[in-house]
Amino acid sequence: MSDTTATSPSEPTRPTTPALDAPAAAVPARPASPAAKAVRTPTEAATPAAPLTPERRAQRGAIVAGAIALPLVTAGLALLAVPLAIWQLATIVKTIVVVIANAVAGTSAASDANATLASIDPDAMSGLTIALAIVGAVLVVAGALVSVLVLRAHGVHRPAMATTIAMPMGVVVASIVAATIGAVGGLLFGTSDSLSQVLGNAAIAIALTAIGSGAATVATGALVWLWMVRIVRERTEPAAD
Repeated sequence: MSDTTATSPSEPTRPTTPALDAPAAAVPARPASPAAKAVRTPTEAATPAAPLTPERRAQRGAIVAGAIALPLVTAGLALLAVPLAIWQLATIVKTIVVVIANAVAGTSAASDANATLASIDPDAMSGLTIALAIVGAVLVVAGALVSVLVLRAHGVHRPAMATTIAMPMGVVVASIVAATIGAVGGLLFGTSDSLSQVLGNAAIAIALTAIGSGAATVATGALVWLWMVRIVRERTEPAAD
């Protein structure tokens, strides 16, 4: 039997051309999502900061507490000293001046000095002195409270004890440093030859003394509080054990 599906010899064979694939549709590039951008490989991820140890945390709290508390306390004590100075000038100093004037220059000079000093009467400035005393007391109390709260927030052992010991020591050290800075600033007057130079040097000396004393008080508070916190911890921890 012959194959009926075979191509007849009279029909030429048509070459078959493979069909070309249709071009793929261009897909627009999508912007990377924020979540994809945020994903990083482990090597690119930032290393998290190591947590502070309790000792380092306490040291930081002591520095912050001292740098804030000591300027407040010293400013409050300075304001409290103004009414005291006025009272001393009107009572103790007046008595001493009158006695010396009477012994040196006689009764008339003593009466003149007494009349001059009587014009500085604390009763005439009672409102101002009371206001300065109240503000000074508020600043001292605020400095103590800030110190205790900051130390307690940073896990310092016995914050009230550390504040009680650090405050008077810091005031004494800051006073010595401020007096030294004031003495150095006073040396500028030695180079003055005229009134204009005296006034100019006085302004410079006052500005340098104020800025230097403020910076020295902040630095003294940080160092003294850090020292006192360390001493209190060393003295009380063995007893607690």
